[in-house]
Amino acid sequence: MSGFQLAELQAQRYEAVTSIFMSGSAALIANSCGLQAGDAVLDLACGTGLVARHAWPLVGAGGRVVGTDLNPAMLAVARTVTAERHADVEWREAPADAQPFDDGCFVRVLCQQGLQFFPDPVAAIAESLRVLSPGGQLHATIWATPGHNPYIEHQLDMLAQLDPALVPSLRAATPERADESMLRWASEAGCADASIDLIEHTVPLADVAGFFLQQTASTPWGPALAGLDDDDRDLLAADMAETLAPFGDSSGVHHVPFCSYRLTATAG
Repeated sequence: MSGFQLAELQAQRYEAVTSIFMSGSAALIANSCGLQAGDAVLDLACGTGLVARHAWPLVGAGGRVVGTDLNPAMLAVARTVTAERHADVEWREAPADAQPFDDGCFVRVLCQQGLQFFPDPVAAIAESLRVLSPGGQLHATIWATPGHNPYIEHQLDMLAQLDPALVPSLRAATPERADESMLRWASEAGCADASIDLIEHTVPLADVAGFFLQQTASTPWGPALAGLDDDDRDLLAADMAETLAPFGDSSGVHHVPFCSYRLTATAG
């Protein structure tokens, strides 16, 4: 099982709140991977479908966009949102290392912040390469930590102090030296052509404290906050606001950077 599972209400919160900072990187992934009209693309570990929704207008009516995930609650939200926007995306429930597709049927496999949660990332990369046509590419991202993501890193530090039992899952979400790990996994999966780069976007947050409370509630670690009283939650939110103060402008808006390592692995 994936290490990032959400129930129905949390999945809805994820789409409403976490997508505020995830959508920017989803757009970067889709817009910079070379998609063309008519292409077939797979959004692997699609969650609520952020990457798929950005890919869909790029491939057009003659293309194909498919999103797969192991979490039915996230897929339910993805179906609802895309139906509301009249986006023609297919949704399938499937594990990353056993995709229900023929060999070579996609030109791109895109995976935003999923690889680090897979029980066997090498098998997931190998499966991605299998469903790619020759010369097709997997583009997968993992947060670039430490040092590149002040919001995420401080959030996870606070949660670790709040409940030490969360530490293993928090470390899984932001593994150190993820760039080295992804290159190693790609090599072990049989890919001879893989590279790493950094992608970064900035998210404007007018209410850092409020965003922190809502966004954390939309993650698997939300129950750690739910057990606190209002005063303790407010103290944590104020701590986050203080940490991000250097990113504020004269109007009070905070322009917070979010940075990921991106693996590009080409199928032979």
